[in-house]
Amino acid sequence: MQQRITINLNTDSKTTDKTTILEYCRSHGIAGIETPCGGKGTCGKCKVTVAKPYYKDVLACQTKICDGMEIIVGRKESTGIKEDSMVVLTNGGNVSEKFNEHVNEHVNRNVVLKEETANESEKVESNEDTLAACDIGTTTVVCYLIDKETGQIISTRSGANPQRSLGADVLSRIDAAARADDNDKANGGLQMMQTQIVSLLNGWISEMLTECGRTKVSRFSVAGNTVMCHLLMGISPEKLGKAPFMPDEYFGRKFNPLDIGLENCQTIIIFPAVSGFVGGDITAGMMETVNCNELTLYLDIGTNGEMALGKGDRYVCCATAAGPAFEGAQIELGMPASKGAVDKVWLEGRRIKYSVIGNDRPVGLCGSGLIDALAVLLKAGIIDENGTILSGQELPILFRSYVFEVEAEETAQSTEPSLAVHIAPGVYITQEDIRKLQLSKGAIAAGIEVLFKEYGCKPCDLDVLTFAGGFGNYIDKASAAAIGLFPQELLDKAKEVGNAAGNGAVSVALSQEAWERALDISGDMRYIELASYPHFDEMYVEHMNF
Repeated sequence: MQQRITINLNTDSKTTDKTTILEYCRSHGIAGIETPCGGKGTCGKCKVTVAKPYYKDVLACQTKICDGMEIIVGRKESTGIKEDSMVVLTNGGNVSEKFNEHVNEHVNRNVVLKEETANESEKVESNEDTLAACDIGTTTVVCYLIDKETGQIISTRSGANPQRSLGADVLSRIDAAARADDNDKANGGLQMMQTQIVSLLNGWISEMLTECGRTKVSRFSVAGNTVMCHLLMGISPEKLGKAPFMPDEYFGRKFNPLDIGLENCQTIIIFPAVSGFVGGDITAGMMETVNCNELTLYLDIGTNGEMALGKGDRYVCCATAAGPAFEGAQIELGMPASKGAVDKVWLEGRRIKYSVIGNDRPVGLCGSGLIDALAVLLKAGIIDENGTILSGQELPILFRSYVFEVEAEETAQSTEPSLAVHIAPGVYITQEDIRKLQLSKGAIAAGIEVLFKEYGCKPCDLDVLTFAGGFGNYIDKASAAAIGLFPQELLDKAKEVGNAAGNGAVSVALSQEAWERALDISGDMRYIELASYPHFDEMYVEHMNF
C-alpha cells in the first residue's frame, strides 16, 4: 500500500536537512522501504517517489530531505488478482490423526467431536498445556502455538522479518547493529532490531493465545541463525563481522523472557549454535530430519548458505557467503515469492515459458524462477559456460529475439550498457544479474565440495541430499543440478523437508529428549571456516562457471 508523506522541518525535532529519506522513515516508523544492502546505495531496491518539490524516483538511502518535500512510499497495489476461494468440504469421512512422536503416550484425554457444530474447540485454561516454538530466519519468521498433551500445532503465524528494513543478509544486520544514534539510543541499530523482533513475537503470541483460549506459554523454543539469536537477546553481533568470527553467545540454554520484554511466556529456550555462521536453526533442522544411519548432506540454501554432512556422531559443517541473490534481493527485477513473481521458467519448443504466482501480470523474478531461468538460458545456448550472454552469430537464431541491450540508466548499478534476456513481458535478467547469481551458486557448490573432502567421502557415497527451508522446498532440483548448484549425480537422492528448523523447535518445546539430542548434534559438528580454507578461492572461482 502506498503512503504520501509531507516533511515539515520546523515541527520535527528529530529531522534536519542532512537526514536521508530512509533515516526519516525509520525514525518515524514508516514501513514499506526495502533495504537489502542496509542503506549503502548498492542494491537499488529502496526507490521511493518524490512528488514535491520535483517529481522523480530516487533512492531513499541516498536522497536528503528538504522542508515541504512530499514523498510516496510503498508499491502500488497490483490489480486484477483473484484471491483463492475458500472451499468448505461438506462430506465427512474417517480421519487417522498422527500425533507428534514426542507426546507422552501415558497422557490421556477424552475428546468429543460435535457433529455439525464443531465451530469452536474446547478452551483449555491450564498454562502448562500450552507451548510455543519459533524459527527466526533472516528473511522469514514462523511461530507456532502447541497443545502439550496432544502435540498438535493449534495456531500458526508467519511473515517477513521486520529487521529486513535494516538489511537483507546477516552482514548488513551486523553493520546495522553496530550503528548507534547519539541523539536517541532507542533508535540505535541493535536496540531497534531487538524491539522489532520482540514486538512481532509479542503480537503473534498474544493473538494466538486469545484465538485458542489460552493465557500463557510455559515453554517457548527458538531456532535461528547465530546473528538472529544475538539480535533477539539484545547481544551485539559485532564480533561476527570480523575475524575470527567468534560469537559472544552460543546459546543452548534457557533464558528469562522478561529480560528481553517477551510477554506471556514462562521460559525461553534457544537452540545451540555451532559457530558464528552455523546457528541453532541448522542444529534444529538436523535433529529433526537426519537419520543417524544414513550419510546425509543437509542444505539450507538461504541468505547464509549453511550446510552440514555426516551421520552417527560425526558431522562437518560450513556456511557460505551465498548472499541474498537467490532471494531476489540483489537482482534488478528480483523480488520475494509473492504475487506477480515469476516462479517457474521452462523451454517449450523454441519459446521460453513461465508461470506467475497469483496468475497476475509478471512483475519480477523470485528465487525459484531465477534458478529455472539460468538453467533455461544455459540449455537454450543463450549463455555460455562462463555465464556470458551471447550475441550476434554466436546466439542461436531461434532465441535472438530474446536478447536486447539495457540502457545504462535502467540498471541499478551499471554505468555501461549491458545485455539482458527477456523472460516474460516486462521481466528480464541482465548480465550483471547472472554474475551475482554465479557468485551465490559458486559459493554453495564450493562449500559442498569442501564438506565431502573434509569428511573423506565422495558424492557417490551419499545416501540422502536434504533441502531445508522454504526456498529449498520450491526450487526445481533438476534446474539446480543443471546450473551446478550441487553435483548432478545427487539429483535422484534429493528430497525436501520443508521448515525443518521450525519442526525441530516444535519437537524441543514438547520433549526434553529432543532437546538433549539437539545438544548432542551441535557437539558432534565440526565447523570449517571457508575464509581460511586452503585453495577455497580457486574452488569458488571454478564453481562459478556452469
